[in-house]
Amino acid sequence: MDDRVHALQQMAQRIEQAGLREPATILLDVLGPLDVIGSQLALFVRPLVRGTSLHLYTDLLTDSANWRVLHRLLARQ
Repeated sequence: MDDRVHALQQMAQRIEQAGLREPATILLDVLGPLDVIGSQLALFVRPLVRGTSLHLYTDLLTDSANWRVLHRLLARQ
């Protein structure tokens, strides 16, 4: 299993632990067709969160395919 999938699994697990699985799944359903725009937004925000705990997540979400993987992981839980 590659590091990207492992990091996305950790992200899904943290969303689940925060009790936000349902809202996150709904948000990803709604934003699914706009994953490319979300990826561009993550690229824009990335320099602003460098050195914080959010840096890993913004790096992951710069790839539009990762949005779909995260959605599948949250839907399975």
